[in-house]
Amino acid sequence: MTLKRGDKVAVVASSGKVDIEATLQGIEILREWGLIVPNDQEWAAEWGSLAGADSRRIGKLQHALDDPEIKAIFMARGGYGLTRIIDRVDWARFIDHPKLIIGFSDVTALHTCINNLGFPSIHAPMVGQFSKKELEVSLSQLKGLLFYEEFPCIKGEVNEKFSDQVIEGEIVGGNLCLLSDQIGTYSELNTEGKILFIEEIGEKPYQIDRYLTHLQRSGAFKGVKAILMGQFSDVPDEEEPYFPLSINRMVKEKVDVPVITEISAGHDFPNTPIKLGGKYKIKCIGDKALIEVAENI
Repeated sequence: MTLKRGDKVAVVASSGKVDIEATLQGIEILREWGLIVPNDQEWAAEWGSLAGADSRRIGKLQHALDDPEIKAIFMARGGYGLTRIIDRVDWARFIDHPKLIIGFSDVTALHTCINNLGFPSIHAPMVGQFSKKELEVSLSQLKGLLFYEEFPCIKGEVNEKFSDQVIEGEIVGGNLCLLSDQIGTYSELNTEGKILFIEEIGEKPYQIDRYLTHLQRSGAFKGVKAILMGQFSDVPDEEEPYFPLSINRMVKEKVDVPVITEISAGHDFPNTPIKLGGKYKIKCIGDKALIEVAENI
């Protein structure tokens, strides 16, 4: 699934209310790429902190998923709201006419459903962020991935116990809180035989450990080939540490697979695009890891 100039795409707000000016600037960038974006501002509604009432948000999302002329859905922003409506999504027409969904954070609720259905999606910046100077490189990488299937090479660090290994498989995952929240629901992510990517923002260390422990107890870590740790942003500082383990240590104590840290994807800058459901190869050399697209899986 690649895009080309002249393709029609949708901008959808299914979570928090958007910054209208920033979103308009992001839409202009999509048009500069040669994509056709409708002139309506259906994404600009408000209902409390959400981008419109539940019925409105599910209606606009469902329409975009169903429309065979729409080749990709760019999410306007994250925040909160998709889990309120995810059970009402009908995937039948999407399966007949699949398209890429681009976003991160709360969009994890969509990524897990799509990946479980066997289709890829893109973990990447959202339209309301496109005009940020700090994301210029990430946005260029996103365009390359969407139009030309140019996969950016991602570097990380690996615990030396697993040096000199090559791991191959699909990368799935997203926001840690959302992944934990979906345990026991129909959209619970299938992680068997996959490489699991996680990231988070604004959570205290003990809360992060709670999410990880929930995933561990549910069996979500069983059968994973590796863990990719993206950015854990804005973790609150405490004068006296309430929880004694570092975030990296929390993960490593719960799994016996390679844990790749320092992945430049998440809520910070840069936010390197990752094709969730895409097939990758991780080359571990010493304490360094190189993540690149796999050609022959």
